[in-house]
Amino acid sequence: MAKPHLKMASTTYRIAKRCDHTTEANLYSWSSMVKKGVCMDVRVQKLMEKSSYIRNVVGRIPTEMLSYFLDKIQFSVSDLEGEVVRLKMGENGQYMNFLSPMQGIEIMEYYMGGLDDIPGHSEAKALDNTMVIHYCNRGSAEINIDSGRYAYMRPGILCIEWRQETGKKFNFYDELYGGIEISISMDSISSDDERFLRRAGIDMDTLRKAYERNDQYYIGQCHERLRHAFDDLRDIISSADKDRYSYLVNMLNVLDLIRTDDIDIFDKQFYLTKGQRRIAQEIHDMVRQDHSREITMNELEKMYDLSSVSINKYFEIMYGDTVKRYIQNQRMQKAAKLLKNSDTSIADIALAVGYESQSKFGVIFKRYCGCTPLEYRRRG
Repeated sequence: MAKPHLKMASTTYRIAKRCDHTTEANLYSWSSMVKKGVCMDVRVQKLMEKSSYIRNVVGRIPTEMLSYFLDKIQFSVSDLEGEVVRLKMGENGQYMNFLSPMQGIEIMEYYMGGLDDIPGHSEAKALDNTMVIHYCNRGSAEINIDSGRYAYMRPGILCIEWRQETGKKFNFYDELYGGIEISISMDSISSDDERFLRRAGIDMDTLRKAYERNDQYYIGQCHERLRHAFDDLRDIISSADKDRYSYLVNMLNVLDLIRTDDIDIFDKQFYLTKGQRRIAQEIHDMVRQDHSREITMNELEKMYDLSSVSINKYFEIMYGDTVKRYIQNQRMQKAAKLLKNSDTSIADIALAVGYESQSKFGVIFKRYCGCTPLEYRRRG
């Protein structure tokens, strides 16, 4: 099979033709917003005219959730003039970037905090007949698949779902989470665009059959080619001088690789039950509460009547590392903060993070940070 970019080079004209679509304001009925009692200023109207994804989401979320977002989003009408809609979300560099390379297909590149504390989040409705591709490039998150299973996202992980649950539990373990989301509304893609996608090598029915599962989720580890394709898509969205053709070509490359790449399927070991999740959380809390406490695998085996293999498996699925490595990383992070932000002696810092021997602490710290504790402190 020809490489995606070579095949696309021969269809430049057809791609350009597909890129000249415009989103008409009358596609959306403002009556639903009036019923919600939400005051729609000109910025929000322009935003919803620009993005069918946002129109669909807004029509399915509770009033209190919508008001929360409107208070946090920072943008002006001028921000909507380019191909990419760039929204700032509060503090800490949070943002959402939207673009639509083709009618019915939208891409969101984002870096933001979790949704759990947003009013009305749990009452949001699902997007019907919509394929959503999630890719994580920063942070980690937990997806509550159902009442008894939990899946985990971290950099390099891909999640495909066939009926996007806007109200599903999506818990970010890091303060901020970054990723790319491609939303494909099967009802909004025209027959002409479907034919165009097939000529470009993308058959949506074939793609769906390749990854569809009974629980509506496919979760897998991306191979290097697909990770690079997502990274290229992120970089091009960040560029201010690109046109819709560039976004479309890169998106088609991602879809083609998802269709053809040999992605490792997350089997049972990539999900946790409630009980397994509770064990991992309890160990995590023990580690975070007291960095000086010596927690051994023998102690944990007796506490939970499980083998060290099982304990490490649950913990690594949830937090991305074994118990031992996680403890060491947490200790070194705390030690680095104390060295930088306090006058506490190195001996006392070693004790505070669980090392009675200052020399052993120094060896491990140098392995972790690339310099001795004293050198690190002097660097400021």
